[in-house]
Amino acid sequence: MATTSAVQAPAVRPVRKPGTSAAPKPRLTVVAAPKAAGSSMPFTLLCTLIVAATLAALLYMNIQMSGTSYEITRLQSQSQRLTEERQALAETNERLGTPQELERQAREIGMVPVSDPAYIDLDTGEVIGETSPSEQTEGNPELKEVPAEAAVPQAEIYDEPESYHGMGNEGNEGD
Repeated sequence: MATTSAVQAPAVRPVRKPGTSAAPKPRLTVVAAPKAAGSSMPFTLLCTLIVAATLAALLYMNIQMSGTSYEITRLQSQSQRLTEERQALAETNERLGTPQELERQAREIGMVPVSDPAYIDLDTGEVIGETSPSEQTEGNPELKEVPAEAAVPQAEIYDEPESYHGMGNEGNEGD
């Protein structure tokens, strides 16, 4: 091959305008240092205070509920005791109100059974029939020695009635 001496052409470079650069340089300015993050101590103290207040409130409520429970127990036992006492008093009242007991107490204070009662006419105020004061009955053994069974019949408080009459709405169950 034929060698030719070639003249090398200079490399082509883009033409730049004097004073202009390819990328503009950023402007740098002095910036104040960022504030440091606030301390987490106030937030921690607030959370601790909330937890402590909650625990104190729970403890207080628990103590109050316990005290109320003891009070309820005390009142229930007092109510039970008073109910038993009321039942005992009702039984005593029922026993003391029987005709036999009233007759016995009347004899203890000097009263005697009346054989022939006298009545007062309320319109005129007149006494109908003859009365005998207790002083007059002391000498009369007939009035003083009346047996209790004759003066007051036996009470049938706890006895069952011989026949049941009902209220009329039972139908024919008892027949």
